[in-house]
Amino acid sequence: MNNWDNMLELAGFATFALASSITPGPNNMMMTTLGASVGFRRGLPALLGIAFGFAVMIFLISLGIGRVIIDAGSTLTAAMRLGGLLIIAWMAWQIAAAPVEPSEVEEDSPATGQRFGAFFGAAAFQWVNPKAWIICASAITAYLDQTQNLLPQAVAFASTFVFASFAGCLPWLAAGTLVGRFLRGNRARLFNVVMAALLVVSMIPVMLRAS
Repeated sequence: MNNWDNMLELAGFATFALASSITPGPNNMMMTTLGASVGFRRGLPALLGIAFGFAVMIFLISLGIGRVIIDAGSTLTAAMRLGGLLIIAWMAWQIAAAPVEPSEVEEDSPATGQRFGAFFGAAAFQWVNPKAWIICASAITAYLDQTQNLLPQAVAFASTFVFASFAGCLPWLAAGTLVGRFLRGNRARLFNVVMAALLVVSMIPVMLRAS
C-alpha cells in the first residue's frame, strides 16, 4: 500500500471516528447534562476522560487485549450489553433526580460532576458503554490489517480517537452549558428528565445494530 492509499485510509478512519463520536449516545447525553448542571469548565475533566478512556480502550483492543470479548459468542456479548444498559439506566435515574438548585447540590452529587463527570469515572465508563464497544468492533473490522504490525495501527487508532472524541463531545458540553444558563427550578428539572429519557432512547439504535 503506497503513501497515497495510506493517507486516504487514515482520512476515512478519521471521518469514521468523528462521525461515531459526535452522534447521540451516552457520552454526549452525559456531556450535555453536565454542561447544564455545572458549566463548561467543570465539565472538561469528564470530556478529557472520555477521550482518554476510549483511546486506551481501542488501543488495547487493537493489540488483541479484549478482542476475546468482541469475538466471543452471543452469550457473553449479550451479558455485557445488558450490564452496560443497566449502568446507563442508573445514570439516567441519577440525571433525572439530580438537584437543580444550588442549595440542594451536595459536593458528591451527580450534578457536581464528581460521580459521572470525573476524569477517571468517564474514562472507566467507556468499558461498559455498549456504543463504545460497537465502535471498537466496527473500527477493527473495517480498518485493522491483521497482516501488518499491530502496534503502529493501535497507536494511530488511539491518537485519532483522542481528537475525534474531544471534537465530537465538545459541542454537546458547550450546548448544555448554554442551555443551563436559562434553566432554573422546574425548567431545570424538566431538562434533566428529558436528558435522562434521551440517554435511554439513544441506546435503541445502538442495541438494534448490535443485535
